[in-house]
Amino acid sequence: MDTGRLKFRHDSAHRQRGAAAVEFALVFVLFFMVMYGAIAYGVVFAIKHSMTQAASEGARAALQDVGDIAAREALAQTTAANALSWLGANAPIPIVSIDCTPTTPAFTCLKVAITYDYAANPIIPPIPGLGIVLPANLNAQAIVQI
Repeated sequence: MDTGRLKFRHDSAHRQRGAAAVEFALVFVLFFMVMYGAIAYGVVFAIKHSMTQAASEGARAALQDVGDIAAREALAQTTAANALSWLGANAPIPIVSIDCTPTTPAFTCLKVAITYDYAANPIIPPIPGLGIVLPANLNAQAIVQI
C-alpha cells in the first residue's frame, strides 16, 4: 500500500473544508440580501396599499350628509387618519381639499391626498444598496364629487 498516496488524499480533504465555509458565507450574504429586499418591498407595498385604502375610505366618508363642506372635509380627514393609525407615531396626516375641478359645475370636488416620507420613517431599517430600489415618498389620493 502506498502511504504517500493516502496522505495526499487526507491533506486534500482537509483543505476542502475551508472552501465550503467560504462558499457558504458568499451564498448566505447573497441569499440574505435577496430575502431582506423582498421583505422590505413587501412592507412598502403594504403601506402603499393601506394609504390608497385610507384615501378611498376618507373620500367615501365625505359622501355622507353631515352638513356643509367643512364638516365633510373634517369627516374625510378623520376617517382616513383612523385607517392609518396602525402606523403609530409615523402615520401621515391626510390632506383634504377642494382644489380639484369637478366634471359637472353643479358638483363640488373633494380630494383626499396622503404622502408618507418613507426615506425619513422606514418601517424596516434599510441595508446598504437597498435604498436604490425603495421609494423615498409614497403617495395616494382619492377624489369624489359631492
